[in-house]
Amino acid sequence: MTPPQPRTPIAVDRQTQEQIAGTAVLLLERFCCNQARGQRVFEGKQFYTIVERGRDLNIEFRGDAHHLPETILTLRTQRENGQMFYEIESWLTQADVQRFALIRQELQRDQQHFNLSKGKELNEA
Repeated sequence: MTPPQPRTPIAVDRQTQEQIAGTAVLLLERFCCNQARGQRVFEGKQFYTIVERGRDLNIEFRGDAHHLPETILTLRTQRENGQMFYEIESWLTQADVQRFALIRQELQRDQQHFNLSKGKELNEA
C-alpha cells in the first residue's frame, strides 16, 4: 500500500478562485438554509467539505486513497473604512477546478429547472 501523497497545486487566477468560492457559497445557500448563517457546514458526498465561520469560508478536500485531507481554498472577509475586502488563498489542483466547474453547471441547471417550474405554476394559477 502506497502512503498518501501531497496534492500538486496549480496556478489559478483570481477570477477562477472567486468563481469557486462563489460556487461554495451557492452550495451553502442551497443545501444549508436550515443552518445559522456564519456557522454553516456542507459535507459533500465524495471530495469536499465547505465550512463557513463568521464571514470566512474554507473549502477542504476530504482526502482519498492517494491524498491527505487539506484546505484547498480560504476566503477571508475584512472590513476597512466601511468597505469589504476579500483575501483568497488557494491550493487548487486541476481536478478541483474541473469539479467545481461541473458543480457550478449543475447548480445553474437546477436553478433554471426551478425557475421554469415556478413560472409554469404561476401561469397555471
